[in-house]
Amino acid sequence: MLLLGAGASVDAGIPASATMIKDLESLLHNGGEWGEHLQLYRHVKSAIHYAAGLKGVYGWDVPFNIETLVNTLYELERNEEHPLYPFIGSWNSRFVALAGSKFEHIRRFRSLILKQLKRWMCPDSPSRGDYYKGLVNLQRELNYPLRIFTLNYDRCVERIERDGFRVEAGFGGNGADHFWDWERFEQHDADSSTPPQAYLYKIHGSMDWKRDQDNNLFRVEQTESVEHERMEIIFGRDFKLEAADPYLFYAYEFRRYCLLAKLIVVIGYSFSDGHINKMLVQALRNDKDCQLFVVIRCEFKKEIDSKREEIAEKLDVSVDRIGAYHGSARDFLSSSELGNCVRSRVPEPSDGPF
Repeated sequence: MLLLGAGASVDAGIPASATMIKDLESLLHNGGEWGEHLQLYRHVKSAIHYAAGLKGVYGWDVPFNIETLVNTLYELERNEEHPLYPFIGSWNSRFVALAGSKFEHIRRFRSLILKQLKRWMCPDSPSRGDYYKGLVNLQRELNYPLRIFTLNYDRCVERIERDGFRVEAGFGGNGADHFWDWERFEQHDADSSTPPQAYLYKIHGSMDWKRDQDNNLFRVEQTESVEHERMEIIFGRDFKLEAADPYLFYAYEFRRYCLLAKLIVVIGYSFSDGHINKMLVQALRNDKDCQLFVVIRCEFKKEIDSKREEIAEKLDVSVDRIGAYHGSARDFLSSSELGNCVRSRVPEPSDGPF
């Protein structure tokens, strides 16, 4: 099985979270409708850094990114609906002046960021993501269906589907006539002569998903019709596990295949999601043979060992359970030796008969 994080799509022209913050700050300084929220942004960012400082975390170590910002705006926007509101004696007077009497400026600022998110997720040149076709080569080398779990909202994996290679994402097609159906992950489509070569689980949602008035989920060809306030994604919400399908089903499937896998290939994931980390840890502790193989992008190869140690510390497992590939997602997926590289990392059972 494979786990993809935001770093997997950076080479496809989709910015990582830290880059989104830089782009956002450029927009805020350029004026216009963005410039109206510059002082509000500075106040919220300073408050996040202040809160981190109380815990002894400073400077670049503060976990401030686009999701942290939007999550904070989301919580503030709730105002009187927030369960902690009765315990707040009074808001900071400068904050109230910036947020508006009914926090309407916060709503507008968050709405602008969601609009921009759609632009970030839809690069002008989709062909930059062609290196994802390496997944096709990997599947053909291994001759088993791939189970691909992604935390991304982009459509890089779906674009590799073509004649002879089918990606099952839970939909029979695009449009409101093809609702998402979990059973498609459990059985082959009787109307198709091509069984899936890959199963795609978009754990945090997708840019091209919509719901009808009865809450049925379907997929669209063009994302322009998806309203930014109603995007079916888990973005800017600290609670990453939604108690509804498809999210609940995907979380269950992720746990299920983690426990079954002997090798979990991780590409572009920062190991910052507590829910995901817990299930990875459970898999490693449940099966002493299970290994993580992490694609690590860093400037110097000598940094690999320290990166492996950081991951092992985050997961609280032995560093020898973490294998590594030095390079970017593009390097890894474009490698002519991809199949051999992955196959060689599958551990032999330690309790085998020989």
